[in-house]
Amino acid sequence: MGELADRRRDLERTASVVLATFATVMALVCSAVIVCGWFAGVMEDHAERFFWAGAVLSFVNIGVLAAAVFPGGEDDVRTINRVRALTRIGLILFVGAPALCIGALIADFYG
Repeated sequence: MGELADRRRDLERTASVVLATFATVMALVCSAVIVCGWFAGVMEDHAERFFWAGAVLSFVNIGVLAAAVFPGGEDDVRTINRVRALTRIGLILFVGAPALCIGALIADFYG
């Protein structure tokens, strides 16, 4: 195998790990919200908006990371660029989505 093929395989594996990790993190955040008895309907309006923004970002991130993991075409360079860009976007959303959800819960608790 060539250097590009090895790089592609490593990036695709990294994207798969990020997707699995993000899905696990969001499952933990959602289950914690459910166990605590919080749901968006009982939150104050300003906190609820942040919570739903985080929820929407998490669904978008699942799509972005799934697109990164989706098998690419024959061209290794294009696939490497696609996987790299989508994984970077996914990592940004990885931080933003849970932060908004957890921040909304904290804001609602102290608000």
